[in-house]
Amino acid sequence: MGVVIPLASRIHGPDYYRSLLRSVEDFFRNHNIRVLDVLDSDELVTSDVVDAVRDPLPILLILTGGTSRLAWRLLSLSNVRRAVIIAHSRHNSLPSAISVKSRADVEGIPTRIYFCRDVVSSDCSSHLNEVVELSNSVTQLSSIRVAVVSNAVDESYNLFEGVLGIKTSSVSYEELEKLFSEVGVEEVGLIGSKLKMKLDLVGVEEESFKDALKVYLALKRLVELNNFNALALDCFPFLIKYRITPCLAVSLLNDDGIPVACEGDLRSLLSMLIAKAVGSWPVWIANISSVEGNRMVLAHCTVATKLARQCRLITHFESNYPYSLSCSLPSNTYTLVGIDREFTTMATLTVRLVDSGSLFDRMCRTQAVVESDVDLSYFPNIALSNHHVLIPGNLNLRLKDIGYMLGLEVITYESVIKYLMEG
Repeated sequence: MGVVIPLASRIHGPDYYRSLLRSVEDFFRNHNIRVLDVLDSDELVTSDVVDAVRDPLPILLILTGGTSRLAWRLLSLSNVRRAVIIAHSRHNSLPSAISVKSRADVEGIPTRIYFCRDVVSSDCSSHLNEVVELSNSVTQLSSIRVAVVSNAVDESYNLFEGVLGIKTSSVSYEELEKLFSEVGVEEVGLIGSKLKMKLDLVGVEEESFKDALKVYLALKRLVELNNFNALALDCFPFLIKYRITPCLAVSLLNDDGIPVACEGDLRSLLSMLIAKAVGSWPVWIANISSVEGNRMVLAHCTVATKLARQCRLITHFESNYPYSLSCSLPSNTYTLVGIDREFTTMATLTVRLVDSGSLFDRMCRTQAVVESDVDLSYFPNIALSNHHVLIPGNLNLRLKDIGYMLGLEVITYESVIKYLMEG
């Protein structure tokens, strides 16, 4: 649940600003967002109010001017990580909002002003809806529980945790192996029967198929027992140790709505979590495998079957162990997203699908050719990471908003490439 903190100065008259609040408070309450009473003096800043402001994304409703000092006191006392500010064109609301944001910028606290000329207008309704969507997305991200399945500890853990303000849990291969050994034959058979009607299993060896399903069921049990919301799986040491790839398990868990990133890639997992928070799911982690002109080839072995079509099981590319997936993707506009190693920058690229499936030898098993409006020959030298996440739809604006609120600098690859071409 989000929270709205209405702020006013008594010099503007309580009849005015309380009437203004009444015009919007039902909207927020109907969207399950708590609305506090008007704060119009320092005496009202109680411990209960400060605790309420410690929401994942508090919403400051600037009813009148003369409130910037009070607003900043609230933000300081509550040690907020981010905030949204709603302002309007009367009673010096916007000047106070700008004053609050300028100080927050100096202190490194992400804030955004949503400005309405008239709070009760239909134009403002669209802005209020954006605020609600952003609040829900940030709240969802701040409450997740993430596990990293690996026998190693990576420096990226702390960086990942710093963006979301959460603590990750480490799970060893041996813990997963115990759950694997507890998977029942009947459970495997039930899942296998369903998948046989969905996937092309020509040439698939039955016992290896069952083992791949046991990996899926073990990981799902791990999630259920610990109330995890997402996983990062360090899969190459896993497949070397157990001689079976978790690609099918990753695909099926993403089908279940549980974001799972392969290769222990927390940068891609963050992109996946953001995509899900803005309502686009499932998505696909892919390598940048080739570029030519305005086209790029993406390839990887873990695509979710709910995102794809015409899926068949095939051995894993590098190891030739069972089993990964070769699928086609639906024609669509997509947003390609990458995050840098330091978790400071997110970059996006709008692309269109040209072709997909098993198109080329010597690449991961699911492949997609996509095209952009810019020359992608620059891409290998500006890519923030090897893995990128392909998200259905053109989501640049929504990704920019939520990325900013998480403290990320959000850029577009198009703008970087255009700059390089002009230079």
